[in-house]
Amino acid sequence: MVDAMTLQTVISLLTLISLTIGVIYHIMTLRNTRRNQELTLKAQEQALETRQAQLFMQSYRETASVELQTLAFKIMDWEWTDYTEFREKYVNDRNRWGEFVSFMLHMNGLGILLEENYIHSELLYKMDQDGAAPMYWWSKFESVIREMRETENNPSLMKYFEHYAEEMIRLRKLNGLLSKYSVEQGMFIDE
Repeated sequence: MVDAMTLQTVISLLTLISLTIGVIYHIMTLRNTRRNQELTLKAQEQALETRQAQLFMQSYRETASVELQTLAFKIMDWEWTDYTEFREKYVNDRNRWGEFVSFMLHMNGLGILLEENYIHSELLYKMDQDGAAPMYWWSKFESVIREMRETENNPSLMKYFEHYAEEMIRLRKLNGLLSKYSVEQGMFIDE
């Protein structure tokens, strides 16, 4: 017969083996969970990068579209001496005003994507010829937009477009390029 001491030893040994197996199983489960979380996180990061790349390409296609470029060249030729003249010539003409609003909303929209970190500023900098395009447009229409903010009591009007232009100025300075655009001279100048 098995004596009580041997039985107690066997039971203790079985308990120890069960406990060891339980700890090993728990450790393996934790490692698998952590590995699965890391894989999920990597998949989420890749999905985010893919969405950002798609958003960038959509913005790039729209910016480079014949329609937008034609519109940009059309309003590039607009001239005025003060806000009153701008209103008379462009705001009071529904077609011209529609063109202006359409273009400004596009620029403001890119600024929103930039502000919300959906598109990195470096990508827009590269897309917009070292930041030249938004700086040109902001230089051309800054006085009008600031006057509109004042007269319409709308201080945040086109603020994302302004942010977009300011970010391009920052990046141009960072890259050692001239950062002030002169609409009158049609080129970048020293400040």
